Amino acid sequence: MFTSRSLSPAFYYLFFSGEREQQQRFFKELHFISIAILTFGLACWLVTFSLTLPRASLDHAQAALGVTGMVLGLVLTKYAKSLQAIIVSGTISVLFIAFSFRVLMLGTDDPAFWVLPLGVMITLTTAPIFSGIAYYLGVSLCVWAILGLGQFPVHAGQADQHWPVLAVTISVIIGLALNIYFLVLRIHNYRAQRDLATMAYKDGLTGLNNRRMFTQGARALQRTARTPAYFLMIDIDDFKQINDVYGHDVGDEVLKKIADVISELSGEHLCGRLGGEEFAVIYLGEKNAACAFAAQLVDSVEAAFVPERKVSVSIGMAELIKEADLSHSYRRADESLYQAKKSGKNRYVLNAA
Repeated sequence: MFTSRSLSPAFYYLFFSGEREQQQRFFKELHFISIAILTFGLACWLVTFSLTLPRASLDHAQAALGVTGMVLGLVLTKYAKSLQAIIVSGTISVLFIAFSFRVLMLGTDDPAFWVLPLGVMITLTTAPIFSGIAYYLGVSLCVWAILGLGQFPVHAGQADQHWPVLAVTISVIIGLALNIYFLVLRIHNYRAQRDLATMAYKDGLTGLNNRRMFTQGARALQRTARTPAYFLMIDIDDFKQINDVYGHDVGDEVLKKIADVISELSGEHLCGRLGGEEFAVIYLGEKNAACAFAAQLVDSVEAAFVPERKVSVSIGMAELIKEADLSHSYRRADESLYQAKKSGKNRYVLNAA
């Protein structure tokens, strides 16, 4: 399958499958729709077959083959685990639906009469199944070929011989428009949900985890961490003065720059912005390593602003206690932060209690 990274925008929609997360979201949306549409197609054929009289003219072997193919495609769709599997199983089902209706059509007195209504019904109904324009276009053309082989176009050599071809062309264009509409709608819906999730869990200014996401991650680490963990509460020294002297735009740049330093040094350790000028890190490791990390963080922040202006941070540290609520470690880290501020700022203090 192709992705947006390897194709131009035109080919991206032509052979669309999306990134991994997007494929999973599309699979969940298309799975039920595909099963419902393919079940409807099988049910329509069975009802039509039950109403077809006389049946002596039908090729029962081909009818049995068609039913087997439809059922097989439906079963494959039901147990599909990926978007690609739905495309494959959907293709199998739709082509066997077209083949099965052709069997019924050939048992009538005027098979050519049924080509247009059956082709339009099948191609338009199955438009939502395929997430790539090329996939739908290929399947719809195959449907018309299966239904029309040897029966279409009709009225050859007469003045109205082009009308059936025009009807097929228009139906393909309409089906293609529907397919593109559903595809674009799903893409926009996915992007909107992704943006909402980002807004809900990411800090809009710095891009770090917001307080909600950080708290959820910290509580998860309390339950699962197999090594000692330390809560680091980080506060920018004299941040109000920075805003008052240089303006809030400079203050925002300071926040973003410090966030970049924290994010880079933290690596895989959980970090986030608690709000205002406060940040936090959950450091997984022994006490000496956590202290060394805090010292490096203090030095790196100060060095990041030289020679522009003097900016520093103070850090309060406390061990993350698994048996206690997160608020307990939060309060102890806050007490350490107060001691760091009181002792002259631009330093870290570990709560030893």
